Amino acid sequence: MGVDSATVMKWVLEAVKLRSRVVTDPTIIHVSEVVGCLRKAFFNRVRPPTVTPANAVMILGGNIHESLQAVLRRYGYETEFRVALDAKDIKLVGHADAYHPEKQHILEFKTTSKIPDSPYPEHVRQAQAYLTLTNSKKAYIIYISRTNGKVKVFEIKPDKQVLRELIQRARELSHSLITMDPPPPEPTHLCNYCEHALTCRRSKRWGVVG
Repeated sequence: MGVDSATVMKWVLEAVKLRSRVVTDPTIIHVSEVVGCLRKAFFNRVRPPTVTPANAVMILGGNIHESLQAVLRRYGYETEFRVALDAKDIKLVGHADAYHPEKQHILEFKTTSKIPDSPYPEHVRQAQAYLTLTNSKKAYIIYISRTNGKVKVFEIKPDKQVLRELIQRARELSHSLITMDPPPPEPTHLCNYCEHALTCRRSKRWGVVG
């Protein structure tokens, strides 16, 4: 049996009835850091963003996930399942929200103000990396709306090429953290919402940022 929105809503209701990892070693890179903008990941490491009322709401979304963990474990899932890959000069690590060893699938929960028509590319790459690292058959990216509680589930298939690309990106981020030289910008519409936008625009190199 697969995972659909009704299944997720059942878990949420059960959870109602019954939330950042700090890494300082530049050779240890998290999957979530390399599926999106490397420059933003660099600034998150060397200049952590201040929590504002806006992103505090995002953090609160983790409460749903924490409540769901106990429920998922009752259904045979291993939550916050750690994966890691040593690649000589760096280690790529990650934590899948939930992993079912018998059904061989991964669950990734995302709380959002607006559920997308298709999963965001960075979420797909993250899920595909976990699929390869656990040798699983499929992953489900589960979006839960913070505004109306609606749920949408997307099924993701493995793509081993994605993990190879993320390992290379991890090496690039690690090198930038060691040399304190930011990666080049990767402009998208998300730059409009990035807490590091001003710092990013002001300099090409970290050393000249005031």
